[in-house]
Amino acid sequence: MEVQVRHRDDLGRERLLPARALRGAPVEEWPVLHDQRPYRGRRSKVRQWWSYTTKKDLLCRSGEHANAAMFLDRDPSIAYLAAPSLQLEWREGERAGVVELAFLARDVGGQRLIYLHSPAGREPDAHEVAVARAAAEEAGWQVRTAHAPAGQLRRNVYIVSQFRHDENAGEEAKALLLEAFARPRPLDEGADAVGLPPGQGRARSWHLLWTGALTTHWERPLVPSSIVWAAEEAG
Repeated sequence: MEVQVRHRDDLGRERLLPARALRGAPVEEWPVLHDQRPYRGRRSKVRQWWSYTTKKDLLCRSGEHANAAMFLDRDPSIAYLAAPSLQLEWREGERAGVVELAFLARDVGGQRLIYLHSPAGREPDAHEVAVARAAAEEAGWQVRTAHAPAGQLRRNVYIVSQFRHDENAGEEAKALLLEAFARPRPLDEGADAVGLPPGQGRARSWHLLWTGALTTHWERPLVPSSIVWAAEEAG
């Protein structure tokens, strides 16, 4: 099977290259190959996700795709997250096709990652996986699947994601809240006990739940009175 990679060059022109030609290239930082745009008759809505990881907007092709972005954005091992700048094109005998990637990323160790995605918890098509792996072997990438767990975990992560923006961050407040939650206690009780202006303690606490500095019983409904504690004390 022959696999080539389509991308845009510095002048915005589309180019088709063997995957091995992109080994070591910062593909995750390149311009998006195809913008997601709304149009009449589109089966899914274009969603915009502001990435806490990269501080940039990331256009997603559906709500399920955005949910997958949400979980990747919260993953501490991911250093850079982006919409795909690449498309994989394959040929095998008389057969040919295209594999659309879901995301590109770089982990904290510098490894470049290409993500496939299938909604509703389904695994990607086996042929898509084979094409992605063939390209990844030549280019030095790793192939992963972007999942968005359903149920209460998704609902809880969505709640804390509303506080992911930098306006809810702050090292001084973080230190106060980690001390306040050194032992498990209700979120509203601990957040209101640290002397921050009204509402700020709670907003900062929700933000720390997003970053993972604070944790909770994620399988239970997350409400202001939920029991929360500093993640270092989770054991």
